[in-house]
Parts: sequence; structure tokens; C-alpha cells
Amino acid sequence: MTFIRKLLVLTITLIVGFWLGTSGILNGTTVGNWMNTIVSYLPSSGDFDRLDLSFDQTPFINNSFTLPYSSSNDEELEAPSVSSDQADDIDVDLIENTIIRLVNELRDEQGVGTLTSNDMLRSAATIRAIETEELFSHTRPDGSDAFAVFDEEGIHYPYRVAGENLGMATHYLSDEEMAELIFNGWVESEGHYENMIRPDFEEIGVGVHYDGEYLYATQLFGTQQ
Repeated sequence: MTFIRKLLVLTITLIVGFWLGTSGILNGTTVGNWMNTIVSYLPSSGDFDRLDLSFDQTPFINNSFTLPYSSSNDEELEAPSVSSDQADDIDVDLIENTIIRLVNELRDEQGVGTLTSNDMLRSAATIRAIETEELFSHTRPDGSDAFAVFDEEGIHYPYRVAGENLGMATHYLSDEEMAELIFNGWVESEGHYENMIRPDFEEIGVGVHYDGEYLYATQLFGTQQ
């Protein structure tokens, strides 16, 4: 019981002391200066707002997905043009090219050879980026796996091996900085990093989708038969 009384007295003392320190009543006194020093170390509401914002801005990176596959269809098709509804609000080419550049710089550092940009992979990656707004997963909204995207009309990529990386983040930086942010998220994730430096990948396509708040990015890697 004595402990509880002491705890209550301490709590009341701190509350009263905090009020006196913030009200300015004791300004100029030794006690007032001491209280002001304590108050200065306490976080303000603005600090908490910035803390919340930093969590919102952290990119969410989904698990990488790699799959070997063979196809007997050797028909050559021109890659279809696929665009995001909010594409006018961002520089899609800048974001995609920045991500590809960063991937190739990383691969060059690791001595595994750079990747060639492939239009079919880019078109498929754009479809996947749009789909991840609805379902952020390597399973597509219709329940099929990620690489079923190669069965879409106009998409043809007969691959020996393929991989997918997904990423999303609140759009709050410049387009180039957003590309770097998502790329760095992939680098920090073991599975995504392994996809980006996998030696047997030869080609890459990057797709981007922006819904007005979040930026979605998809990397598709592949090696054709």
C-alpha cells in the first residue's frame, strides 16, 4: 500500500511539474529552468507525425518468385503497349530505366553480366504491376500464378527460367528517388537480391503503376529458350 501511495504521489508530482514547466509560471527560477530542460527532451506532436510518415514511406517488398518453364510455341509477336491509368502523373520511362540501370550496375559489381531490356517482359511486368494494386501477391487476381501473364493476348515469352520481384511504396519523392527507394528495398531482401544477381537470367522487363498514392513496381527476369 505504501508503494502505491508513493507511486501516485510521484505521478501527480510529474504531472504538476510538467504543467508548471510548459506554462511558463516558473520561468527565470532554478526549478523552472530545470523543468524546461526536461520538457525540451520530450517529443512534440510534429515529431510523432514525422514518425508515422516514415513508416508509410517504407517500401513493402513481396517475396521473389522464380520458376523454370518450357513452351513449344515459337511464334514471334510484337509486344503490346500497356499503360497505367495514372501514367501521366509520373515519368514511367524514367522510373523503369532507373531500376534497370541500378540492377545492371549491381550485376556488374558482382561480375554476373548485365541484363538486356526486353519489350515482352516489360509489357508483362506492367500488367503485373497494375494487378498488384488489387492483389499484392505472386498469385494473380484470378488465382493463377504470376507467370500466367505470359498467356495474355499479345504476350509471348518462351522462357527457360523466369523470376519476379514485386515492390510498392507511398509516392513522396521524385520519380528517380522512388525508383532508388524500391530498388534498395529489393537489395535489402535476400530473395529479391538473389533474383537481381542470378547469373542465368539474361533479360529484364520493369513495369510501373501509380494509383495516385502508391507506386507499384514489378521486375520480370528471364532467359529465353
